[in-house]
Amino acid sequence: MSKHVTYFPRTTAQQRYVLCATWEATGSVKKACHKARVSKTVLYRWKPRFETGGYSALDRPQSHAPKHPRKIDADVSKRVIAMKRAHPTWGKHRIADELAKVQSWVRVVSPNTVKRILKEATLWPEPVRPEKKRGPNRVRTAERPGQSLNIDLCFVPARHAATTRKLPAVSGSSGRVVIERPRDAPQEKTWPGQVFEDDQVEYSDAMMAFVEASHAADSPPTPHITAEMRKETSLAEQKRSLRAEEAQLRVQRRRIRQKRRQEDEIWRTMKHLSQTMDTTQAPGSREDKTGLKDARYGLRQHRKRTCAQRQEEDRHWRQHRQALRARWTELPIVTAWMAILVITDNCRRQCPGLPLFVVGPHVTADAIVDALKELLPEELRFLITDRGIHFRANVFQALSQKQPFIHVMVARHRPQSNGIAERFVRTLKEWLLDKSWADDLELLGLLEQFVAEYNERPHQGLPIPGLSPNEFANRFWLY
Repeated sequence: MSKHVTYFPRTTAQQRYVLCATWEATGSVKKACHKARVSKTVLYRWKPRFETGGYSALDRPQSHAPKHPRKIDADVSKRVIAMKRAHPTWGKHRIADELAKVQSWVRVVSPNTVKRILKEATLWPEPVRPEKKRGPNRVRTAERPGQSLNIDLCFVPARHAATTRKLPAVSGSSGRVVIERPRDAPQEKTWPGQVFEDDQVEYSDAMMAFVEASHAADSPPTPHITAEMRKETSLAEQKRSLRAEEAQLRVQRRRIRQKRRQEDEIWRTMKHLSQTMDTTQAPGSREDKTGLKDARYGLRQHRKRTCAQRQEEDRHWRQHRQALRARWTELPIVTAWMAILVITDNCRRQCPGLPLFVVGPHVTADAIVDALKELLPEELRFLITDRGIHFRANVFQALSQKQPFIHVMVARHRPQSNGIAERFVRTLKEWLLDKSWADDLELLGLLEQFVAEYNERPHQGLPIPGLSPNEFANRFWLY
């Protein structure tokens, strides 16, 4: 049985006047509290204020805010603002973790304080984010370092210039490159009935506007063509023109070969007939032999002229083909890709390395296996991949049978199951966005720099959020 507890509501100014006046007149705490219908605690709380300020001090309750609030160090505020201006994409957690990293991972300021500093400096945007749908599944990660690895293939252009446009999402799980199409910016939805929402417009005018809007909706809209769209359209037209020329050149070459095969067959038949006549013909007059010799000589001369003409046609065909290939190379279109094998530790999120494959979409499972053999830890028990064609190959299955680990393939069409590797790919592409490279050697140097920075940067996905993967690995015995 629960104990009965009486809760008193907040007192009014009239109750406090009656309380203090009765206590001042009678000097009895019990009578004063009984008359004002309050507890003794209320009297003892308001008594010092009444003795100091009189009845005017009973008008409103005193603020409970701290008299001397803790102030933020001006140097910390300057560093927070400088970090936000240098890295506009960093949030409050990242800035707080970076400040802790400088102070040997000792917390200097909380993320909420960082947000308050940025708000006062008008550097904190208020994002409008949709409500996330949280599923019933709970995320689980490896319990020990090296116990589980997540791997995936990432495709980047062979040549890249610094830009603000994100690198396209490229899939190579089917053995061929599938490139994401750029999405157009969302536009505000309009409909003809919107004209009736304005009550200030007369009915006849609104009806006429509705009719005009309906006719405009029925007619196909005229797209707004920008300079970039014109450039892309021009490139697409050049590409179609080159493909048409190549197709026409192939058709012509096929017809010429068919014609040559027919001519060669006729020539072989005539040559065989000539030889047969020479061996089977009975001895005749000198004029007959001379005529047969002249016919044979004319046949040989015709064959020589035909071969010389064919050589000249082949030379022109090769020049035309080389010219088409040169025009293809001059087009500013990404035609080559490089593949990067992404490897991430499931527990401490460390990246041991990023092997680079220059062949891009033509990378083989043998090459992936050779690169993995040098980076797999000895204590590995689970290797998590998607169901790409490279990871389902026989050579990959043979590796999992020779090594003491289990190959875990995620469910089809569920990239969230390999979310650690997918998120790593996104971080890598965001880091490469403002970088430039012209060949594989420059890209390899950038990847080495990224691995060093990634393992030392604060990470929010660790069991101890805010630490870097290397720092968490050093403190793992504390976890």
